[in-house]
Amino acid sequence: MDQVAETPAATQLRLDEPTREHLYVLAEGAAALAEFSLSAISIRDGDELEVVAAYGPGVAEAILGRRLPVALLEAEIENADEWGPWRFVPHDRETAEIAGYGYVYESVLTDAPGAWHPRDFLAAPLVDESGELRGVLSVDVPLDGRRPGKVQRELLEKCAVVTRRTVLTALERMELAERVRLAATTREIVRQALGEPTLDLVVEASRSAIVQCFDAFGMWLTAFDAQGGTSTTWYAEGEPAEPAFDQVDVVVAGLAEQCWAEQRVAPFSAADTAGIPRSDADRLLAFLSGIGIGSVLLVPLGVGTQCLGFLVLTRVSDVRTWTDVELDAALDIGHDLGRAVANARQVDQLRRIDTYRTQMVNTLGHELRNPIFTASANLEMLGLADLDPADHTSLTAASRAVARLESVVDDLLTMARIADPDRAFEPVPVDLHDVLAEVGEDCGPVAASKSVAYAIHAPAGPVVVPGNRDELLRLLCNLSSNAVKYTDAGGRVDLRVVRRDDDVVVTVADTGIGISEDDQRTLFREFHRSTNPAALERPGTGLGLAIVERIVQRHSGTLDLSSTLGVGTTLTVRLPAADAAVA
Repeated sequence: MDQVAETPAATQLRLDEPTREHLYVLAEGAAALAEFSLSAISIRDGDELEVVAAYGPGVAEAILGRRLPVALLEAEIENADEWGPWRFVPHDRETAEIAGYGYVYESVLTDAPGAWHPRDFLAAPLVDESGELRGVLSVDVPLDGRRPGKVQRELLEKCAVVTRRTVLTALERMELAERVRLAATTREIVRQALGEPTLDLVVEASRSAIVQCFDAFGMWLTAFDAQGGTSTTWYAEGEPAEPAFDQVDVVVAGLAEQCWAEQRVAPFSAADTAGIPRSDADRLLAFLSGIGIGSVLLVPLGVGTQCLGFLVLTRVSDVRTWTDVELDAALDIGHDLGRAVANARQVDQLRRIDTYRTQMVNTLGHELRNPIFTASANLEMLGLADLDPADHTSLTAASRAVARLESVVDDLLTMARIADPDRAFEPVPVDLHDVLAEVGEDCGPVAASKSVAYAIHAPAGPVVVPGNRDELLRLLCNLSSNAVKYTDAGGRVDLRVVRRDDDVVVTVADTGIGISEDDQRTLFREFHRSTNPAALERPGTGLGLAIVERIVQRHSGTLDLSSTLGVGTTLTVRLPAADAAVA
């Protein structure tokens, strides 16, 4: 029985225990049916066959996990006698190349005619419906010590037919289970990665699942940016020092572009250089050797026709090949991670735009403050003069306009401040009772001047949330003043604060003019102005509720709106309570 040299367990086929046990029972049955003492089943793994089941005294310990190049087996059976589905190679025809892979069972040689020689070889190639070799059943040491005759060959043929059908069924079940496993892992990878805003976070969210999914040592992911540059994130077991990827980025990037265009992935090792030019292949092989990597799988990342980068999965040894199931799953991940990279790129571009806008608004606001202050001061001085009624009316109108400008600039600077992505948010415990007192001082008189009833309802004890006091004050003032503004005389505005489970819930309900369904869709956009003529009559900057939404987001809260045109509006804010946030 010719088998192969020892292979470490790490390179063995990924078979679950039920499948291994099933194949062992199959090997045992084959030996019994064929009337042989020993039997083995080998499964194809790329260009090699691995012994996955063996039956007979001492044979499992000797040959399980051994591997034989398919090419050597094919060369051996070219010299074989055909016994139906079996191939028999007498010991005197054994090739020198395969002799080193052989396993010889210690048995007594006999000089009797037709005696079985220890180096005789008898195996049945197991091929699928397309004629592809999927495995081999081999037997050794017939029970009667003789080469099989006509009757035993008939038994061998039945044995081969049954074994082939059962092994192929087991492999189909194994491949289906592997596809299900990879599909489930792929979904998990995509779920974890798609919501992340940066390349580093995409890799951090998915790296463990990817490496485990493909039984890899590590990985690196390189994304192409819109300016033609690249950014790379690396991960490997033990977190070794990051290699100098710039040595091979050009080579791998070119291969990634080609692979994306052809919609394929590219295994690469000394035995398979993926069709890239020899000089580039040598350069990449030298780089991989320098970091202790024997085999990689290059996965292009992209969306549509655009390649956005590449993922490289690494294995220390090049003995175990990348399976077709793994290649298909990797290409799917390339599509899904491509979307994650595209999302991260868009988020980065939006962040850049947001930063630029914040800087522009800050500059504009500060530049406007000085002339507005000057105009306001001069208008106050003019108010002290003895003016005729017409001039006094003009002065009042100008003062109102300056006040409007001051309000707009104040809102612009507040919006820029809370929207700044580079501005740190360091929450501290804030008791809303203190904030509510100030809100009442600001909004109560305004409501009274409009004959609108305004009331604040809060529990007797502390109501503490983690946050920024000034921002929470602005949040509650904006909600209250907005409700008062759009409520007519005789109406009512109620601000309520309650504790519900792990949240502090703030509601501001009014009996005002309400908001149409169309306006509700854009209510929290910056500079939103209502389409309701009754609302347009009341001055505003269109930034109040946009500021509210940003503050709620910064405080890890939620904001809900309920409104009926002509009936009233209720805005509900949920903020995590301080003790819940700590827990």
